[in-house]
Amino acid sequence: MSALVSIIIPVYNLEDYIGNCLEKLLCQTYKNLEILCIDDGSTDSSEQKIKNFAEKDQRIIYIHQANAGVSAARNKGLETATGEYVMFVDGDDYLHYQAVETLVDCISHNNTDMVCAHHTYTNTLDSEMFPIVDSKCKSVSHNELFKTVNGNVIGKSSCAKLIKKEIALKARFPVGISNGEDANYVVRLLALGINVSIADITLYYYYTRENSCVTSQFTKSKFSITLSFDDLCDFLKDTEYTFLRGYCLQYLFQTIFYNRTMAIGTDAEEYVLAESRRIGKKWLKPFVKCKDIDIKIRMIFILFFYSRRFYELARMIQDPTMKDFYKNRKANRKD
Repeated sequence: MSALVSIIIPVYNLEDYIGNCLEKLLCQTYKNLEILCIDDGSTDSSEQKIKNFAEKDQRIIYIHQANAGVSAARNKGLETATGEYVMFVDGDDYLHYQAVETLVDCISHNNTDMVCAHHTYTNTLDSEMFPIVDSKCKSVSHNELFKTVNGNVIGKSSCAKLIKKEIALKARFPVGISNGEDANYVVRLLALGINVSIADITLYYYYTRENSCVTSQFTKSKFSITLSFDDLCDFLKDTEYTFLRGYCLQYLFQTIFYNRTMAIGTDAEEYVLAESRRIGKKWLKPFVKCKDIDIKIRMIFILFFYSRRFYELARMIQDPTMKDFYKNRKANRKD
């Protein structure tokens, strides 16, 4: 009999999307599934929609918890899962109909602890999908997971992955972190020295809603990605996997530069600037000394850290539309 795969879905007020997510899962060519819907205290009709699906298919299991955030919901799923493998799917996203079958074949043939696939971003809930006739699958180093392919980085997300449950249980998502919790979890698993393979095909569809991170209001919760990577740098302080530490140090400073600029003119500005200075000073010396980061990047980032103006100038050169963004944010700055 085929191995049971537990799919963990955190749900919070997703009444317009959860039905599509579940429909795509029920259409999977791989049938031995346990679909755990962790309702994180939704106040809309998400609960009823999930229960309606569960009445028709016993593979869907509804679990309710008081609102505690996406990390707590995923952790609850990990504690509840009974499958040999686990997957994480966000309730507003969806999978290719052959996704689970492809990933199970890959992890079995390569005998690895985790297999990763590519993902894409879409603004439709019904992307065109073509049959998978043949997919290349190979064992890779951890470094491969953090290379940019078609604008995306596989290693930063917990989604589009199939993980042996015994391995998945060796880490937890950081409760209280709502941005960057995915990378925190995945990096902690990789730091265990697990074996990884890649299915070189797009199997996961991230549904993008109308409000982008550029146009939406910046809040303190968005700064939690910096807190997440600060936590990871502490965790990896003495690791033998120096590449992972270098990646996290570099990404930490990227989030600092980005967030302190996005916070201009918002209620979070004072908090973000103060925390950015504190965390940046804490890791500046290790960052400068890290040989796993290109020396040019280190020099540029040091300049950016001491002068937000240089960072903003670089962003405007890269994306001219940012000039109006900065102008509008500063015009709205509160005295």
